[in-house]
Amino acid sequence: MGMDVFGKSPVSERGKYFRNNVWWWHPLWDYCERLAPDIIPSDNLGHSNDGWGLNSRDALILADRLATALASGETEQYAQRYSAYLESLPDEPCSICGATGKRATPPVIGPGMQPCNGCNGTGHTPSFEKHYPFSIENVREFEAFLRECGGFEIC
Repeated sequence: MGMDVFGKSPVSERGKYFRNNVWWWHPLWDYCERLAPDIIPSDNLGHSNDGWGLNSRDALILADRLATALASGETEQYAQRYSAYLESLPDEPCSICGATGKRATPPVIGPGMQPCNGCNGTGHTPSFEKHYPFSIENVREFEAFLRECGGFEIC
């Protein structure tokens, strides 16, 4: 599933459309909410794709905040903390093999056990949260979109 962000009154090709899959969008939008709680209300629907968005003025304010955070190194520090947090998360028991690392061999092959293909036989898989990356480049691309979108809707 993806988050399609459409410019309301784009002034360029770049301002017409911004897209992230949900894995990339949620950390990006969380970061935007942190930087701009005065223009992004806590009950916003930015994590869903039902048409919520910002007007032109607020999109430019958000773009300025992102640019300032990028230039000051704040975004890089946030990315490092975010990455360290993800790395600190413990693995989860594999739900496919019940954390045994083994799966029953299908009857057509014959009796026995084989390594689980869900966890490569380890019995554990990465924490689900590790699927949600954050990158400075994604912030830069969104900031550029915001400058030229004339407001946006998330669909």
